Amino acid sequence: MAVHFINPKHIERFREAINSDPEFKLSARQLTEDALLEVGDSQCIVKIRDGVITQIKVEPTNLNRWGFAIRAPIESWEKLLQPVPPPYYDSLWGGMIRGTFRLEGDLPFAFAYFLAITRMLDVMRQVQNKIVNERKRK
Repeated sequence: MAVHFINPKHIERFREAINSDPEFKLSARQLTEDALLEVGDSQCIVKIRDGVITQIKVEPTNLNRWGFAIRAPIESWEKLLQPVPPPYYDSLWGGMIRGTFRLEGDLPFAFAYFLAITRMLDVMRQVQNKIVNERKRK
């Protein structure tokens, strides 16, 4: 299974879904930061301004700053994004406990907005599975 939020073809779909989610809007309403998501060897930066994702930049350079990062092998992301993830892959916290996901950077800030980050990943799971199901129907 491919991880679609790092695919430039699907970025806008992920951005729009997350921005329209009421739980994300509420929990992220004052969040202004750039988050690095690392999927194996691929990366993207999610730019969030006042609770709105303004851009998802695929394959950023070392000159792109970020406040916190979520890093994991592609296999771990694939498990997290399954419709019903296996134990310890059902959330970022479970992945961190298991040691398959790493949260780095400004940890106090990231934990202050942990609910928003978790909700963003939940919405990513929903969109990921819609894309997978659409491809199966073709």
